Amino acid sequence: MEDLDPREALIVSSVSVQTNPVPPPLLYDLTALQKEANKRYGYTAEKTLSLAQSLYEKKCTTYPRTGSRYISEDIFEEIPSLLESLKDDPDYGDYVEKLTAGTLNRRSVDDTKVTDHHAILLTGEKSGSLTRDEEVLYRMITVRMLESFSEAAIEETLTATLTQREHRFGIKAKRRVKSGWKAIRGSVEESVEEGETVVDSFPEWQEGDRLDVFGFEMKEHQTKPKPLYTEATLLSAMEHAGREVADEEARKALAGCGIGTPATRAAIIETLILREYIRREKKTLIPTEKGLSVYKLVAGRKIADAEMTGAWEVALAAIEAGAMDERTFGKSIEVYTRQICEELLKTAAGNTDAHYNTYRCPLCGNDSVRVYPKIAKCVTDGCGFKVFRELCGTLLSKEHIHALMTDGCTPLLYRLTGKSGKTFNARLKLDKDGGTSFIFDSKLRKPQT
Repeated sequence: MEDLDPREALIVSSVSVQTNPVPPPLLYDLTALQKEANKRYGYTAEKTLSLAQSLYEKKCTTYPRTGSRYISEDIFEEIPSLLESLKDDPDYGDYVEKLTAGTLNRRSVDDTKVTDHHAILLTGEKSGSLTRDEEVLYRMITVRMLESFSEAAIEETLTATLTQREHRFGIKAKRRVKSGWKAIRGSVEESVEEGETVVDSFPEWQEGDRLDVFGFEMKEHQTKPKPLYTEATLLSAMEHAGREVADEEARKALAGCGIGTPATRAAIIETLILREYIRREKKTLIPTEKGLSVYKLVAGRKIADAEMTGAWEVALAAIEAGAMDERTFGKSIEVYTRQICEELLKTAAGNTDAHYNTYRCPLCGNDSVRVYPKIAKCVTDGCGFKVFRELCGTLLSKEHIHALMTDGCTPLLYRLTGKSGKTFNARLKLDKDGGTSFIFDSKLRKPQT
């Protein structure tokens, strides 16, 4: 950057504008509805399923536990009348009139992609006794129906390269030419790629143009690790679990499978939370120490090998096609079962009490304080020393317990939650009587009680 001259013009060495149609989104299946509700409103997958089931039972929407985002030709014939039922809607009535006057988009219509149940639709009826959350989900399904049968949006992308001597600068900008389905929400989010800018109009550049420079600025950025899962991103990962499988044949076999089904994925997540393998913190799902311990035990072992599931799908397809005998497959399942049992038994034997750390008890003086998933406690008969690891909404890690038991004080704990719901930072101190108390630095905010 040192040899860039702000007094020297930049030359437009290349410039192009590409027109791109942006098709409307497909209709909702249950997983897509759960992901969107989590992103927009923070609803858990279980809550969305419950709300969708309630709307179905009130005859407002169609069957919710579907894995298809398409409808069949015969259902498509009913769509104009379903849209007509929305003409009196105060928010979307005017849009519906324009939509039904034209040709409906057929992107979500495909007989071959409809499974046991088609995508989630309105029924044309609406109960007057919807709860606030049911109304939110009903509106989501309404908007998605309108979007899915609307015309494509049209966007233009400008790509240009500017040069000054040997330095090259790339520029990308996007503008919307025709709103299409994106007009429904009004201020809908733009899908902007890294390095792209959304503008109302493009500069009228030609190759060879000279652009005056008003200054240069260097910006530094750091790479970021992959973010923790939200329920929306975890549902997506479960839906497409086979993408990470190395074997191409197994990956293809898993393409339509994933972990669980649209009807069971919410229950799987709730089971993990109930069994304390993960915990929910606002929208984020965080693995607990217990969950990480289980991961360490099964990582790299056959029981956690998605490729094996892919191999089973390949074998089942071969049986269906008559290319494999079912007894051969059954025999391989027996061998697999023996192998995973042997692996897990060896793992269990090698990790007996390995997760226990022993510390000197401040009350009885014995080296008998053990650390468990929920508590650190003295196992000496008659000694009641214990420290609960769940503290003001935060789980004390093994490192926190280690510092408390060896140094008498933890490092600074962040975002503890007081009784009023306000957060604060503090250290936890071990008292002489075996109790604990907070230490507040002078600049730290104390809890509001």
